[in-house]
Amino acid sequence: MNKIKIKHVDAFTETPFSGNPAGVVLDAKNLSETQMADIARELNLSETAFILPPSKLDADVRIRWFTPTTEVPLCGHATVASFHVLAEEGRMGMEKDGEYHFKLETNSGILLLDVTKENNSITVMLGMKLPNFQSSNQQKVELVRLLNITQSEFDGNFPPLRDNYLFVAVKRLHTLFTIKPNLVMMSYFLESRNLHGLCVFTTETVDRDSKVHSRFFAPNDGINEDPVTGSSHAPIAVILYNNGFLKAQDGKCIFQGEQGDAIGRRGRVMVELDVDGEKPVFVKVGGKAVTVFEGDLLLKD
Repeated sequence: MNKIKIKHVDAFTETPFSGNPAGVVLDAKNLSETQMADIARELNLSETAFILPPSKLDADVRIRWFTPTTEVPLCGHATVASFHVLAEEGRMGMEKDGEYHFKLETNSGILLLDVTKENNSITVMLGMKLPNFQSSNQQKVELVRLLNITQSEFDGNFPPLRDNYLFVAVKRLHTLFTIKPNLVMMSYFLESRNLHGLCVFTTETVDRDSKVHSRFFAPNDGINEDPVTGSSHAPIAVILYNNGFLKAQDGKCIFQGEQGDAIGRRGRVMVELDVDGEKPVFVKVGGKAVTVFEGDLLLKD
């Protein structure tokens, strides 16, 4: 039997049993794709990250992410979890406190990533691509049925937009908390439109210093509801800025996003949007994490 070390990490939180849990496999270079998929299915977390040597010369490290049912091109919370573990163990030169910068190879391209390690605290920030939005205003009638809410509960200040995900705004935090989506109908809706998820958000928040609260559904990826979604916060930042809800100071909008409270997995996401001449040019999302437990998985020879 071969042993492989696995860590279970809660991302976008410093409190165990909150935020978004992820599996992290530190030394995955000898695993086949089938083994990665089997491990992710066995762990049954929203995503499991497999850390690999880079296959491209201009990258420092590679990560692949698997849900219990499929491989996904990018996962924010499992990336935060992975680099939290790497920093925690002093790997990739992160033995001491300091700021570290990496080029991460993904199936979405090479992304920039920053790690700050200071006084037993680790913060991970992942650079993400800016969204390429299309209007989806005509789908509001179908969204009423999908989300079981009325037309009057949508926030007209933020018309529905899509990139890989569909983004829909509601007026009230209460509405967001009480949504009971029809997941069967949603699955068909997303698949027929080549969408990978549905994000519902509001600018009413739980914490005073937050700017947005959201929920995220991806039933076709084996995730009925994701507790805290890093990848959705990059497009949300652009939506908020383009609609005048964020103001840049010294070329930056820095804010906190909330997610997970409605399902008992409170998480907080740090977001930095760079603006040049009133145009968004770069965005980073990230936060903190906490390792909950670790162990060895036995693999047959």
